[in-house]
Amino acid sequence: MRTLLILVSIFLQIHLHFTGSQAEHQRSLSTSNEVSPLKGAEDKGEDVIEGPIREILAQSGSVANLPCKITDPGAGTITWMKRRDRRLLTVGTITHSTDNRFVVMHSSTDWSLQIRAVTLQDAGIYECQITSHPVQRNFVHLKITEAYSIIPGAPDFHVKQGSSLRLECQLKAAAESPLYVFWYRQGHMINYDEEPGVKVELTKNGSILMVNKTKPSHGGNYTCTPSNAKSSYVLVHVIEEEEKPAAMHGGDRRNLSTRIFASNFLVSLLAVVSWRIPSLTSLYPT
Repeated sequence: MRTLLILVSIFLQIHLHFTGSQAEHQRSLSTSNEVSPLKGAEDKGEDVIEGPIREILAQSGSVANLPCKITDPGAGTITWMKRRDRRLLTVGTITHSTDNRFVVMHSSTDWSLQIRAVTLQDAGIYECQITSHPVQRNFVHLKITEAYSIIPGAPDFHVKQGSSLRLECQLKAAAESPLYVFWYRQGHMINYDEEPGVKVELTKNGSILMVNKTKPSHGGNYTCTPSNAKSSYVLVHVIEEEEKPAAMHGGDRRNLSTRIFASNFLVSLLAVVSWRIPSLTSLYPT
């Protein structure tokens, strides 16, 4: 019996030792298989922008100029790239991009990137890099705005016949003045018609159309089309003078005065005659 107990005790010790070794081995494997965080995953050095960012606002369809000031003209090669897609645009004075809208305009201390006919897709951060030691970087944030125009009083504008008409085409969200503003009436351009009494004046923020004495023919749909903004329109209604009653017209008033004068004269004459002629009772007494 004692021998059996000794054998059971030895068996249990061997089993416990084997189980503990397996657990330690599993812990070791688990530790070696843990995924450690990648270096730079939280902070990609290539995406970090160090230094000031200059903001440039340009209108859609216009020309944008992104400045790049340098202190040492012979420091190294100047390149321009777009940060979002890491697209190389220019190297020195040569346009590297297949898009020929990107051109370098340079002087001794300025290597500006010119973007012609900008679109909304051109918005973003651009980097000007000088391959000096250390490397110099300038950043420009290009913002694109779409200008539009309005005509106060639209969509309907009422004016009395014979009075003056003034329509103003105002640019909104514009970054620059328009080169021209064309006015159309019923689809026909009126800027250069030289119509008497009609004048078009270009302003810093739009254009003004003036008509001295409006006629019924001046009514209709007016559209202003700036060179750098969306068009706008207004429908002009010319209110004609109400037709006066026939008795109030000039000729009728004269005829009415003549009739009134004749009637008053007849009444006066009858009064005088009745006063001069004795009554019938005095002529023929009963």
